Amino acid sequence: MKNLFLLLLGVMIPMLTANCSNKKPAGKAETAEATAKTESVIKLSTPQFQKFVVVTVEDEAEGTPLLKEPNDNSPSLQRWLESNCESDFCEQKYLWTGQPRPQGFDLGTDAIAGVGRIFPVIGEEGNYYKVSILNKWCDIESAYISKADVGDIEMSPINADMLEKNGDEIGLKCRVLKDGKYKDIAICDSYDELDGETLQVGVLQDGALVIPVTYNIDCQMIPELEETTDNFEIREEGNNFFIKYNKSLSVVAEEEINARQLDPKKLDDKQIAKIIDTVTKKKPEYVECMYHFPAQGVRFFYYKAK
Repeated sequence: MKNLFLLLLGVMIPMLTANCSNKKPAGKAETAEATAKTESVIKLSTPQFQKFVVVTVEDEAEGTPLLKEPNDNSPSLQRWLESNCESDFCEQKYLWTGQPRPQGFDLGTDAIAGVGRIFPVIGEEGNYYKVSILNKWCDIESAYISKADVGDIEMSPINADMLEKNGDEIGLKCRVLKDGKYKDIAICDSYDELDGETLQVGVLQDGALVIPVTYNIDCQMIPELEETTDNFEIREEGNNFFIKYNKSLSVVAEEEINARQLDPKKLDDKQIAKIIDTVTKKKPEYVECMYHFPAQGVRFFYYKAK
C-alpha cells in the first residue's frame, strides 16, 4: 500500500447506509435515488473506532510495550528495518519477541509506542486495552497496552468545511460533494516535491474521512493536452491509476518551484463521475480512516474491509 501523502497521507470514501425501519414505503423516485446512491459509491463498512488513547510514557527510547497477550510476561512487538537502506522507503517488518530474526533486517532502535502516539481502542481486558495497530507496514491487527501508560484523547469530527477551507494545513486540496448521488464524497489531491502528486477519494462518515487504500491514483499535469474535452485523461496500469490533466484544471502547489497540482474544485461532473467509477472497480482490502485530534492534528488508522 502506498502512503498517499507520506507526510500524512492520505484520502477517501465512506458509505451511506439508511435505517429503513418504521418508514413508509418509498415512491418510485425515492427508490431510484436510493439505488443510485448505493450503486455509485464504494461500499465500506463503518469504522468501529469510538475511543482513542494516547501514550503518556515519557521515555522516548523505550516507550511502552505493545503486547501479544494482556499480561506483563507476553511477547512484545518489535520493528525490524531493512539493513543498509539509504532510501526514505526502507522496508519494515513487525514481529513478536521470540520470533526468528528476518534475514537482511536490523532491529529498530526507536520506540514503537512512544509518547504522544495515538491508538484506537477495540477492547479491554483487566489492566490492558486492546488497540488496533494495523498500518501500511504492519499487518498485525491488534495488541495490548497497559492502561497505566496511556490517557484518553478527544477526537473532533472532520467535516466538509474543514477539508475544503483548511485542507492546505494538512497538505490537501479537497472538494466535498454536497448533494446528489455522490453526497459527502471527498476528492483530495496531495502534492509532494519528492513523491509527486496523488489523488484519493473518500467519504465523510461518523466524523472521519474513510478511504479505500487498495488503489493508487498518480497525477501529472501535461501542458500539451488540449484545453478541450481532452484536458483530462485517466487510465489503469496494473494496480495503479494515472490521471493526466491540462494546466486549466490545476492550481499552484509550490510557488518557489513553480509547481502545480490538480484542483478538484475545477473538475466537471463527467470527470468526477469517471474518477468515482474508476475507484469502484476494485473492492478494497484495507480502509484508511483520517481523524482529527485538536491536541495533535490529523492521524490515520487502518482496518480490514469487510
